[in-house]
Amino acid sequence: MSTYNISFIGAGNVASSLCTGLAAAGHTIISVASKSGDSARELAALAGARHRKDLSVPDSCDILFLAVSDSAIADVAARVDIPPRTLLVHTAGSVSLAALGRHRNAGVFYPLQTFTKGFPPDLSRVPFFIEATDSRSLELLRELGNSVGAGSWECDSLQRSKLHVAAVFTNNFSNFMMTTGEVIAAEAGFNPSLLKPLAEETMRKVLRMGPLMAQTGPAKRDDEGTVKSHIELLSFSPEHQELYRLISNMISGYYKKGSK
Repeated sequence: MSTYNISFIGAGNVASSLCTGLAAAGHTIISVASKSGDSARELAALAGARHRKDLSVPDSCDILFLAVSDSAIADVAARVDIPPRTLLVHTAGSVSLAALGRHRNAGVFYPLQTFTKGFPPDLSRVPFFIEATDSRSLELLRELGNSVGAGSWECDSLQRSKLHVAAVFTNNFSNFMMTTGEVIAAEAGFNPSLLKPLAEETMRKVLRMGPLMAQTGPAKRDDEGTVKSHIELLSFSPEHQELYRLISNMISGYYKKGSK
């Protein structure tokens, strides 16, 4: 396996996980920079790298990761000062490769995972989705994903954007559904922590059976009476009523269609 000298601009959740994971896989982190000096300084110290206060990187840098907010990628890419041979990479799901403004030595290294401070994921189980301006850069990113994660999958910017939408449904929306469940349990006068065993069993079944087979509930059974009574019970919140109605109709329609 080839190893590379890697720098980061950005020191948030994604940068922290990638930085430590790449270092553990044998790559060398040579510099970390960010708008917030403290976070970059701490991450650099953790990785044995140099903390930088500007947008330049050492001449020895093979790969520069722009692990910044989606809206900042194009601006930072236009201003960054890097050697011509350095591969410039962003990590966003919904930002095109073209945002980097380069026809060579540019790519995307998108980890399909959720990142939260204090809860670093096991990168060895994370799939990476890659895109690049040229074959050399694509092969380098393929090697990188294989060295640190569960593998590398090539995809274009449109495919990656759709995959990002899928990730929002799988992670962000499902998580908010559990937040909503806690609100409703509290409205009934119970400690929301009582829902935890249900959440654990739900995910256990999803991972074992797949979500299609794991689905249960009144909407899947097409139990219109129970669905109607639940909507009435949510009268304290018209938003929750609308959410329940919409999702129940989608579940019912999906499984009716599947049974034909």
